[in-house]
Amino acid sequence: MSEQQGIYGIDLGTTYSVVAYIDETGRPAVVRNTDGEDTTPSVVYFETADNTVVGKTAKEAAGFRPDDVVSLIKREMGNKDYSRSFYGQELSPSGISGIILAALAKSAEEETHRPVKQAVITVPAYFGLLEKDATKKAGEIAGLEVIGIVPEPVAAALAYGVTGSGDGTTFLVYDLGGGTFDITLIKMTDTSVEVLAVDGDHKLGGADWDARLFDYLKDQTVEQTGDDSINDDEATLQELRRLAEETKKALTKAESKKVNHRLAGGMATSISVTREQFAEMTSDLLEATVTITSRMLDKAEERFPGVLGQITDLLLVGGSSKMPAVAERLRKEYSWEPKLADPDLAVAKGAALYAAGQTVRLVEAEAGDAPAEGTGRTRSLPGPAAIAAVAADTGLDPKQVEKLTKTIVNVLPKAVGIKLADDKPDWDSLSDEERFYVEHMVHAQTQLPYQAEKFTAGTMRANQQTIEIEIWEQAGAVPGTALSANHRVDNAGLIEGLGSFRLPAGSPIDITFDVDAEGTVNLLAVEPTSGKELKMSVKIAIMSDEQVAQEKAIVSALRKGM
Repeated sequence: MSEQQGIYGIDLGTTYSVVAYIDETGRPAVVRNTDGEDTTPSVVYFETADNTVVGKTAKEAAGFRPDDVVSLIKREMGNKDYSRSFYGQELSPSGISGIILAALAKSAEEETHRPVKQAVITVPAYFGLLEKDATKKAGEIAGLEVIGIVPEPVAAALAYGVTGSGDGTTFLVYDLGGGTFDITLIKMTDTSVEVLAVDGDHKLGGADWDARLFDYLKDQTVEQTGDDSINDDEATLQELRRLAEETKKALTKAESKKVNHRLAGGMATSISVTREQFAEMTSDLLEATVTITSRMLDKAEERFPGVLGQITDLLLVGGSSKMPAVAERLRKEYSWEPKLADPDLAVAKGAALYAAGQTVRLVEAEAGDAPAEGTGRTRSLPGPAAIAAVAADTGLDPKQVEKLTKTIVNVLPKAVGIKLADDKPDWDSLSDEERFYVEHMVHAQTQLPYQAEKFTAGTMRANQQTIEIEIWEQAGAVPGTALSANHRVDNAGLIEGLGSFRLPAGSPIDITFDVDAEGTVNLLAVEPTSGKELKMSVKIAIMSDEQVAQEKAIVSALRKGM
């Protein structure tokens, strides 16, 4: 690692993003953006063909040029079918997120006076393999070397200072951000951070609470003025959205808030909102997080009997977890006392701490002293030379650096498997949804790495010459076998040249399937009679290298105007 290079962690949020770094005292510190604020709105304004604006100004531009502004893009990460076009250039969610990351990196370089070349980026714990890869690709498009993708609750736990023990410390992280929610059960030992179970909803977050307040303010404005034309006035609607977000934040500390607003025609409104009213109009949203939490806890208890009795803490993360109703509802539902500290910045700070640990591994690898990789759960920790080198560069105590080199053990948040044909009458007349289903080989919540038991499928027809195999991943929060409940993640692999073996229908195809600690899916399919086999090693990818290069060039050109 270069002496001039910094260590950075980035919380790429749905509504707000944060960059943290290890400062000269060895502590994680947050970068202030050009507006002098710790958090940057995750909003992109395509002002011209040569210039984009990220942050507060972009958010304000939604009022007068909504078609040129993109927000909540994180909710589309992993969606291969989503793209936006501006001035003849088409960008994927990764490309748009890359613009945000590039702006964050620029702010970090200006404040720290060190180049931002490498970074750890956080993701919700329940993000699937496609979504994680989309996030990594966003970093590459921004010109960053992504040295780690870390679950947000793991980063938060590091920032909260949770310490492991020989037997392990088990705790919950309830993360209600601006656009996403996840709940994670973690066990931290002296040498590892183990994610035991995750669940969440990538389209549930503070923005939905804001939307309820926005609807209320809009309805009250129409009622007080008798003018419903504001529904077609984008500037007024955008101002009400801003006021809704401000009101939500105000009600975190105050019992009531009076919202005064003057319309373009001169009419004024004065709308009172109480904390109790706000809680009532959003109670179903909060209940949804409790339902997801209980669902995860039930699954965790099934997999690890007695684990609920081992939980010691409930940590609240994400800016929206500051709403008083959150802690009140969790306190009522569960026996753990919610802990709230620095929820807006904890994830980024934890990412920077995690980045320090990852940097140790990189230093050791560059020196040729890297220990042999194990299965992922038993991987050796870095040696003292690399720890000392990073400690000297960051100002951290060597013992503190050593604590940050914990092995991260993740779970597979979404099941993966293969597509199979369902043997039904009139097969040729059925739709694909009726013909096929997905057999999950590795189930959700499985700790990685994992080797599935051998699975035997059968050929569909007599004298079949070719066998096609596709890998699919669970799409929604709840696993299902229907094609519509999953999405394909690779190009099909083929076993060919079987015609001369005259195989009867139903001839066995032996399939072994595993997912390694980094999320690479490995499949081996063998047809025993012929001995022909298919090997697939799929690092599940959202974009091709060519697509990444193309969007990286677009973003690089736009960066000149930032």
